[in-house]
Amino acid sequence: MTDTEDRQASLHLKFRGLPPLLHSIQFSCPPHTDKVTDLQNRDLPRAVAVALLLFRMNSVGTLFRIRTWQPAGTFVHTILNAKHQTRGKSCIRDLADGAFLRLFLKTPSARDSYIDIDLTRLRPASIEVNHDGRVIHDAQALRQMAVMIAAQAGWDINDYSLETTPEEPHLQTLHPQGLNHSAPDPALSDRNTSPTVLDNPAFIAIHHAIRNFCQDGVHEHLRVGHIRSCGELHDLWAIDNDAYGEASIAYDKFEDWWRGYPFGLHALFFRTRVMGAVGIWPLSTSCAGLLKAARLKESEITGRQMRIFRDGPARYWYVSGIVLRPELIGGRAIRILLSHGVGSWLSSAKIEFPSELLALAYSKQGQALLEGFNFFKVQNASMMPDGVPLFGLQLASKEQFVSSLKERGLEVD
Repeated sequence: MTDTEDRQASLHLKFRGLPPLLHSIQFSCPPHTDKVTDLQNRDLPRAVAVALLLFRMNSVGTLFRIRTWQPAGTFVHTILNAKHQTRGKSCIRDLADGAFLRLFLKTPSARDSYIDIDLTRLRPASIEVNHDGRVIHDAQALRQMAVMIAAQAGWDINDYSLETTPEEPHLQTLHPQGLNHSAPDPALSDRNTSPTVLDNPAFIAIHHAIRNFCQDGVHEHLRVGHIRSCGELHDLWAIDNDAYGEASIAYDKFEDWWRGYPFGLHALFFRTRVMGAVGIWPLSTSCAGLLKAARLKESEITGRQMRIFRDGPARYWYVSGIVLRPELIGGRAIRILLSHGVGSWLSSAKIEFPSELLALAYSKQGQALLEGFNFFKVQNASMMPDGVPLFGLQLASKEQFVSSLKERGLEVD
C-alpha cells in the first residue's frame, strides 16, 4: 500500500453552467496533489460527479454504499468499469496514479452492483464543491446538482439507493434510503446486510408504481387528474407550503383560484392520495398585460377573473408552480407529472392559439427548469413587485408545443 493510501484525502470539485458540468477535480493527499481540468461532458466525469455529490450531502459513519439493481448502463457500472481500465485510457483513471478511483470500493465476490466510498480515506466534509464560483454546502442544492447531471446521461436517480451506517459504533442496523427518500423494494434488498425498511409501506408501493408506470405508461394506482374537494386541495397546499415556505400561495388564495377555475390544478394521485401537482391558470388579457408590465403581484390575481374561462377560451395562462412530495423529488415522478399534467391541460383546457404561458421563478432551480423548456425572461427580479423574475413562453400552436415537449423527453399526446 502506498503512502497516499494511508492518509486522508481531500477533493476540490469545480462545476460550471446549468446543467452543471464537472470542469475539474483536484485530489490532495499530503504530500501529494494532482489535478485534472477541462473535463469533457462524458459518462465517467458525470458518474464520479453524481456519486461524490451524493456522498457530500450525507453525514455517514462506517459505511456509504450506492446500490443499483439494474444489470448494466448505470453510473455505478461506469465507475466500476473505469477502475479496470489500463493506464492512459482516461485522465480520471490516471488521477493521482489511480489513487482517486481507489476511493471507490467493491467487494470482489459481490454478485450485485454497488460501490462503497472508502471512509477511512475520505469524509464528506473533505470535499469542496464549487459551482460557478460559489461553494455549495446545502444538501438540497447538492442533490439537485446530482439529479441534473444524472438526467443528462440518461440515469434515473430513482434506480439507486443509499445505504449508510450512523456515527455510533454500537448501532449496527443499516439505514437505506432511496435517492428520492422513499424506501427501496424490500424484495431487492441485500440479504447479507438486512437493511431496515421505512415504517410507511405506502412509499414502497408508490415507488413500485412509479417504476412500473414508466414501463408502459399506465398503472392501476397512479394517475393524473383534477383536484376534486377541499380536503384534496388542503393536502396539496400543505405540500406546496412545505416546498415554497414564505413564497407559497396563501391557502385562501389557493382556494379562491380553485373555486374560480376548478381545472387549474393537474394533480398526481397514488390511489386517492395527492402526491403533487402542476398549476396552470387562465388569465385575462388585461391581467396578463399588468403582470408583463411588472404592475401586478401574484397575490393580486383573483379566482373571480378566471370564472369566465370555465366555458370560454383563454390566450394567456399562468403557471403557478410544480410541486411534489419530497419523497418523490427527482427522476420518474417529475416526468410523469409534467408529461401527464401538461397533457391534461392541453386536452381539457380551452386554449386560444397563438397562446402564451407566464411564470415567476422563485428559485434558481425553477429558473433552470423554465429555461430548459425555452421560457424567456420577460422582466428582471428587480422590476417585479414579487421580487422574482417573470418568464414567458409563446405557443404558436398545440402541435408546435407538443413537438417541443417531446424533444425534451416528455410523453405528451
